[in-house]
Amino acid sequence: MKIFSQELKAVFTTATVSAFPELIHSEVLNMVVVENPKNLEHGDYACAVALKLSKKLGVSTVSIAKKIIEAFPKDYRIASLEFAEPGYINLRLSEEFLVEALKQLETGFSVEMGHHYERPVIVEFSSTNAAKHMGVHHVLSTIIGDVLSNLFGFFGNEVIRINHLGDWGMNFAKLIYAIENWGDQKEIHRHSNDEFTRLYVKFHEEEEKNPELTEAAKNIFKTLENGDKDRLDLWKWIVQESLADLKKIFVRLGVEFDHITGESFYLKMAEDVLEEGIKKGLFTEGEGGALIFDLGGEKTPALIQKGDGTTLYLTRDVATVKYRVETWHPAAILYVVDIAQSLHFKQDFAISRALGYAEGTELEHIVFGRMNFADGAMSTRKGNVIRLDVLLDEAVKRAALLSAERGTELPREEYSALAEIVGVASVKYAVLSQDRQKDIVFDWNKIITLEGNSAPYLLYSYARCHSIVEKVGDLALSGLPELTKDSERALVCQLLKFPDALDRALQERKPHVVCTALYELCQEFNRFYGTTSVVGAETDLQKRSRLGLVYAFMFALQSGLRILGIPVLKRM
Repeated sequence: MKIFSQELKAVFTTATVSAFPELIHSEVLNMVVVENPKNLEHGDYACAVALKLSKKLGVSTVSIAKKIIEAFPKDYRIASLEFAEPGYINLRLSEEFLVEALKQLETGFSVEMGHHYERPVIVEFSSTNAAKHMGVHHVLSTIIGDVLSNLFGFFGNEVIRINHLGDWGMNFAKLIYAIENWGDQKEIHRHSNDEFTRLYVKFHEEEEKNPELTEAAKNIFKTLENGDKDRLDLWKWIVQESLADLKKIFVRLGVEFDHITGESFYLKMAEDVLEEGIKKGLFTEGEGGALIFDLGGEKTPALIQKGDGTTLYLTRDVATVKYRVETWHPAAILYVVDIAQSLHFKQDFAISRALGYAEGTELEHIVFGRMNFADGAMSTRKGNVIRLDVLLDEAVKRAALLSAERGTELPREEYSALAEIVGVASVKYAVLSQDRQKDIVFDWNKIITLEGNSAPYLLYSYARCHSIVEKVGDLALSGLPELTKDSERALVCQLLKFPDALDRALQERKPHVVCTALYELCQEFNRFYGTTSVVGAETDLQKRSRLGLVYAFMFALQSGLRILGIPVLKRM
């Protein structure tokens, strides 16, 4: 299937240039935006190009719209074109085209065109810090990055998924200090990750009372960078234990990575970055022997090496750009990281470009808001973070209770597996359905909702379809379908618009666009289901046509849910 709004955009542009030859094609192309009318009685699509041209040409919108409509080429897909105030041209699709579209949709869902790169796209996401449990806020980068990777893959791009694990830095020096001074070795080996989190929080509590601990941690970090064997062995064990814990969460979330590569991998490369920057005169000496990079203007210079000679997160991040470009020659590298790191990535990208590491490669920071409590921010240092595994367990428990309340005849094993899928999907969808650029205030009832615009609603819609297919039995979808009811026509139109939503979601890097489109698609299907009988259709042709619609909806919904990382369920 093609992205139909793009085809209509081309037709509108051609008609407009034909009606007004004095206009430049590229200028008109930028003006033409094909939209979905708020009121479907006005048509299937709408375009406000007449309104935009009226301001430019000083001519009435009615006059402009009339000339564009007259210049429209004959097209069997278009049934009618009408002007509507204040300056819209409304378009209605022909029955012939909708029948043809349904015939294609009922055999499977795929998109022929879309946002496509010739070279690989790298998506860096999740990138949690080792040595601590994943908090609920860590789910944001993990699933937003997963969906963006899936979208790129859906449109035929080669995607390299990278988890840039935070396995180096001062936080490890602080944890090692805490283990050496306050750790119980038996407890640490019995409950490693619980103890890592407890000791990390304890260090920050003690640091507030005794600032000298900061200097002690700095000294430990310097011994790590200088190769202290015992501490490096302890550090490796901490990372190993932590990663094993993180991988369990990734499995539950259904998220996979091509590479999980820690910051430590880039330590030697970071030294090369410093050497090259000094040689090119890009890094200059600052206070106390530190190295800085001047961003120009009134912007604060970027610190690229501390006065004691140790590297920073920024140094290692510049090294990652160099390594990734040399290794994979990507068309783009996307970093799915929250808004708090905006300055960091401006510095990272500026330094990488100045050093010539990113030539021919787009560097893009995919900003998302933060997840906070109603009374303030979450912080592992303060110990006020809800663990992600605890949230998932609670969601699964609620899904199981809901299923029990509604009654289920599923075997116990299948019932438990269903609760896991629905619970985890509920958490993922609750996050993904929000605009990524907005902050999320954590609320148990909003994060774990099984009603309304939620994953269970979508999953139930799919299960309902499967039930219809089972009841109809083995019925061949031969010949052209027919559309006899408005509910059938409306569902085909909604299915036609779904590829547009996927393309927009990718271009805007916004997973919530997929969620909104799926919800609207399910609403349209359930309206169809409530007014139109499939099993009890009056004729065989009606039954075949409506069954084709059910299949078309199932294929589209399954594709959308797969992009969101949510498996479908045949029964609920």
